[in-house]
Amino acid sequence: MPLSLSRLRLLVAVPLMLVLAACGGPMDTALVTGNGADPYFASLNPVFAKMSEHEQQGFNWAVSDLDLDRLHSRYPGNSPRQIIRGEVAQVLETYPARIAALEPQALQAAQVRAQLAQVTAVQTAFRIEKDFFGLAPKISATIENNSPLPISALEWNAALYLDDAETPVVTTTLTDNYRDRGGLVPGGRHKREFAIGFVRGDETWTTLEIRNAKRTRVVLEPLATSVQDFGDRHYLPEDPSAEIERLRSVIAAATSYQDI
Repeated sequence: MPLSLSRLRLLVAVPLMLVLAACGGPMDTALVTGNGADPYFASLNPVFAKMSEHEQQGFNWAVSDLDLDRLHSRYPGNSPRQIIRGEVAQVLETYPARIAALEPQALQAAQVRAQLAQVTAVQTAFRIEKDFFGLAPKISATIENNSPLPISALEWNAALYLDDAETPVVTTTLTDNYRDRGGLVPGGRHKREFAIGFVRGDETWTTLEIRNAKRTRVVLEPLATSVQDFGDRHYLPEDPSAEIERLRSVIAAATSYQDI
């Protein structure tokens, strides 16, 4: 079984002390990577203890996505400095191209998001009714599609605010479907009513706090990744923006360890 990445970074106390390489100190000591976990940690731990905090952070970063098998395959018998430099070089050589390939998709996704932001819920209201099963929380709203995109279905994030509070007391996701209404066309408006919860209602929306509030305000915001076109395809099946930010943060980390 491959050794987990978290164990690769773990400093385990062992009595064994290694003779460090005379030429370069702890960072240039070869690690035992091909004989399993115990020899690996026996070679790493005394070396790790002698590293500076910056070097320790750099090593932990370098092996954060490697198990022991991958570490040995990529850096057999290498020193911590070689491992760090290898990962830094790999990131700086390949990640900028990955970002460049994703940026056109991110730009297109941003344009679609801006259009979907024009799908709004107005005249929203919250109420609690009593029915055969008990208390039934409901939301009513008028949905306006001011975007150029035809919509067959989407989901809303519903947030309930009490009195003058600036943070919602409860939230939920509402499913909204227009297939039986001919779709939500550009420029279209539909009055909608949403029951919150199943037959018995969602009790988190009928607490005493909510029932005794002087005022309630409900806000509906469309979940952009849920919006579907008339062919039931998602307008935003995948938004690479988060991946671009992740890649940029990795590049920043790699740059910070170039001095090792």
